[in-house]
Amino acid sequence: MTDRSRYTAPALEKGLDIIELLASRFEAMSQAAIAQALARTPSEVFRMIAVLEQRGFLVRGSEDELYRLSPRLFELAHQHPPSRRLLDAAVPAMHELASEIQQSCHLSVRFSRFAVVIAQVDPPGFIGFSVRVGARAPMLDSCSGLTLLAFRPGWEDDASIFVEDEVERSEEEQAALVAKIDRIRRSGRTRVPSLITHGITDIASPVLDHTGCAVASLTVPYLARIGDTPSLEHAQSVVHRAASQLTQTLGGQLLHPVPLA
Repeated sequence: MTDRSRYTAPALEKGLDIIELLASRFEAMSQAAIAQALARTPSEVFRMIAVLEQRGFLVRGSEDELYRLSPRLFELAHQHPPSRRLLDAAVPAMHELASEIQQSCHLSVRFSRFAVVIAQVDPPGFIGFSVRVGARAPMLDSCSGLTLLAFRPGWEDDASIFVEDEVERSEEEQAALVAKIDRIRRSGRTRVPSLITHGITDIASPVLDHTGCAVASLTVPYLARIGDTPSLEHAQSVVHRAASQLTQTLGGQLLHPVPLA
């Protein structure tokens, strides 16, 4: 078999480096800043930036020379048939879910060590809490990420989930996370206090493929309101039902949760 790793395309690599850099930064960047971050000269990145801008992948502000990613990559990703099919099935179900439990909901997929939000629906009414599309959170430190890890492919062992972890964790902390992920897998549901916002409890259930692996996590950042809010237990039941219906629609393998003591 040919070893493809020996082949290089320097110009393509420079362009991809620029895209990956800007995707990792919230703020826009100048040509000089991009070159410095990539340890290249401004002349090395000039042509790459010009072509990426011409092709619509980069945009500049009207009053500055700062570059940022356009929505082009997002649009391309969701033209891909598997993503399109997932979103076509998920969005109507998410609207029904948000309406029934009066909460926002979002759909996340795994990308490297992050759970990335690819769809989001606001709650009805005038108040609520939601997560923006495109937001990403570390797999091990988010409800969506833990759900996706609980239903990861069988060839990924426990040690592999810490390989790209940027947080230094003790053996005890790693063991506790593995135990939590195992409980999620056996119960088919996730419920954890938000690690970002006080007063939010994140609840989630996986959307599974035909092998029983998670293709997405359906997640609700549950915000209790005075008076008319459905209970947390009811909301979790509805989320689980919606995720199961999505799994069935997509031809996935339905869960058979094991009640936990």
